[in-house]
Amino acid sequence: MKTTNKLLSAGIMLCALNGLNAQAYISNIISTSQGPKVDLVSPVDANRSDSGKMTGAPENTDVFGPINFYTLGMGGEVVVELSSAVCNQAGADLTLVETTWGYSCSTYPEKARVWASQDLCNWIELTSETSPVCHNGDLELGCFPWVKYLKIKDVSPNNYASDGDGYDIDGVIGYLTCSTPAETGLSRYAANGFLGNPQTTQGLTEIGTPVPSARDIPTKMLGLPANLTNIYANDVTTSAANNNFFSLGNGGSVILAFPYTLFNGPGADIQIFETSFNDNASRTCSNYPEKAKVEGSCDGITFYELPILSADAGNGEVAGSSIICRDGKVDLGSLPFITYLKITDVTFQGLCYFPGVGDGFDVNAVFGLQNCTPLARTDEFIDLGSDEIMESEFLFEIWPNPAIDRISMNILTKGSNQLELKLIDISGRVVYQETIPAADASFIRELSLSAYSGGVYFISLSSNGYTEMQKIIKQ
Repeated sequence: MKTTNKLLSAGIMLCALNGLNAQAYISNIISTSQGPKVDLVSPVDANRSDSGKMTGAPENTDVFGPINFYTLGMGGEVVVELSSAVCNQAGADLTLVETTWGYSCSTYPEKARVWASQDLCNWIELTSETSPVCHNGDLELGCFPWVKYLKIKDVSPNNYASDGDGYDIDGVIGYLTCSTPAETGLSRYAANGFLGNPQTTQGLTEIGTPVPSARDIPTKMLGLPANLTNIYANDVTTSAANNNFFSLGNGGSVILAFPYTLFNGPGADIQIFETSFNDNASRTCSNYPEKAKVEGSCDGITFYELPILSADAGNGEVAGSSIICRDGKVDLGSLPFITYLKITDVTFQGLCYFPGVGDGFDVNAVFGLQNCTPLARTDEFIDLGSDEIMESEFLFEIWPNPAIDRISMNILTKGSNQLELKLIDISGRVVYQETIPAADASFIRELSLSAYSGGVYFISLSSNGYTEMQKIIKQ
């Protein structure tokens, strides 16, 4: 086996640092929905209703003086854009700065929940229903390598003070800023870098010789394939100088990184484009068995096999297996989202003969299939039970949390699309899932937790390409 080391590591590929001392702040208000005061009738004072006061560096002072903040009001929420992408680092990645003049959380509990997104399409909560921020709050990005947008929703108790008006946002501080990936359009969903140093572990050919140098250029795996819709159009015979792929070699592997986190959605989530010259639909896997095992990870440390769905198990592939033959599609399976994909050649395992001199699985490109159009919606949250028009696909609340043996979910939907429900453990495995048929616009769903050990879990709901997650604790 040999290794190649030709690109920067994934952390640099995904986020080019803007400077060690640079910080990000709120730069743009995408949407606001201000709630009332604690009496649920009176509007928030006008001098606390200027959303522009959230932008720029927070004053970060709790002394009486000028009103330098925006008040959410009871149950109010905002969607904001940061001045620069914020990259994941050890420790706190963001601080939400609130103004409460000298009071403690125990005596004046102004609280908020926070969600993060890269593209205003898919959101992951950085807090939870039982662990919101109270006053100033530090936040970690979890498996997100970087974020650009935040949703902040007031969850202050409605009886905490006679003159209360909810969470006051002075601003947000992002600590490790970075450049937003250059990929735009569909290229946002194609692998653009590698994890690790070296980036690939390349095997030898079938007869034990090195892979030809024209097939030993890792960058040829990156970006979009020449043709996204016709897989065989990428398999035309070319000269060695024009080979558009990287050959893994016998048992070789690569870990690819994506500029945007890939989320689990309906149907297959990832398509792998392999190059076999003059490939066609009638060529079976047994005739030309270039195969690879496919695994995914959100943290680049723990990888899980990604299954082939029944609808995609063609050319001798086995549904539920993670072994694709030449071009193939896989599902994220037990994972709600990934940032890294590992492809390992298994062409020669148990194989007595391969036509020609085989050099293993040839990776042309990898593409995420759950696309999303930025700014298609603001995904604003509203209180369940509100009679306002709902702009997102669904909303849901969970109680009790923490829970002992059962939770209830109050779900508000448009009533026209089915929901995919998943219970995910702390390592990212789906331990339970079901499809909830289209139902009434508002309903309650119960889920038993008695079969699961205590710890942190995530409830994921998906519909029509939109996914929302909430953290729960099983006692």
